[in-house]
Amino acid sequence: MKKLLFLVLFCVVANCVYATDINVRIFANQTIQKAQLTCVSGQYRLTDENGKEILKLNENDSITLQAEGARGVRVLKHDEELGIFKTVFAIGEGSKNIFKLSPDQAGIRSRMYDDQLDISVENNALRIINIVELENYVAGVIQSEVFGSSNDLDFFKIQAIISRTYAMANLRKHRRDGYNLCDGVHCQAYYGRNNVEKIFQAATETAGSVLVDNNRRMITAAFHANSGGQTINSEDVWVTATPYLKGVVDTFSFGMRGSTWQKTYTTSEWLDLLDKHYQYDILNETELEKALNFEQNERKTHFHSTIPLRSMRGDLGLRSTFFSVRQEGDSVILDGRGYGHGVGLSQEGAARMIREGFSVEDVLKFYYQNVGLAKIDDLFAGEEQQF
Repeated sequence: MKKLLFLVLFCVVANCVYATDINVRIFANQTIQKAQLTCVSGQYRLTDENGKEILKLNENDSITLQAEGARGVRVLKHDEELGIFKTVFAIGEGSKNIFKLSPDQAGIRSRMYDDQLDISVENNALRIINIVELENYVAGVIQSEVFGSSNDLDFFKIQAIISRTYAMANLRKHRRDGYNLCDGVHCQAYYGRNNVEKIFQAATETAGSVLVDNNRRMITAAFHANSGGQTINSEDVWVTATPYLKGVVDTFSFGMRGSTWQKTYTTSEWLDLLDKHYQYDILNETELEKALNFEQNERKTHFHSTIPLRSMRGDLGLRSTFFSVRQEGDSVILDGRGYGHGVGLSQEGAARMIREGFSVEDVLKFYYQNVGLAKIDDLFAGEEQQF
């Protein structure tokens, strides 16, 4: 069963048609010692690391999984201990296999997932990996990342294409950890299976489609909530210059929910932040005047050429780097635009473009320069593709 963990990578290197299963660590940012596993649909056969059957779960059957340090995973059914195992695999044997995980921990909600499961122990907590079919994963990402921002089928298709592109281009991101992707913002948000029919339709109708550059390499399909009216070059945020991630004037993002924001400090708070975080010379009258007056009609990379705006966004918890500063009485007001890092596709801008009649391809080529659509099978046919 351990071979499942690298099924996709093996097929990529071996030049075969791309595999459909990827391995995603779920609850990656939570520490869970104990959880209930329930079969929601189909049937699951539980085995240990040697393939020996532990038991079968039919619909509505549940077991408890508990971390037991270096010993492994304790499996209980109705308080009866079935053993402690290094790894527990839940292998779906029905036509549609769905399971639910309910952590025994306050503040962490139950989640449902498609397909299969691999559970072991790491750092005295459960290490939970969902072995999931690619298109089920893509649909789950769409619901986790964007559901509620639009209900247009074509918008969901855009998200399906860029989420799939990201997944396939980053299959080796957690190679050293023994899986492909995690479920947090470090990779893509993936907080359970999709249950919206239109999202499933979008994933199905775009199945296998990814974005490629002029060399037919899958792109880094970066996206954010709202550009504030202008996207930004990749090198201005992440150092590396990428020809398809160049800033564009984006009027489609104006007037949307995330297009503007505001944050207020007292003057002393603002100056103290500049002094404490950046050793800004607030005693110099010229620099003091600059600190209280900063205008950004077009995106800049630095606050008065000295402080990286991307650092200020992270340090101060701002929605974006696209903001101006003004003093009003004893207050300093940050008038901000946009939500997110500003690189690549603006989700709210894309949603408006679709509503105004632009096609899926129009939107993708507006936010990503010199790109095209390709099928994963075609990219892997007859050549070795390394990630």
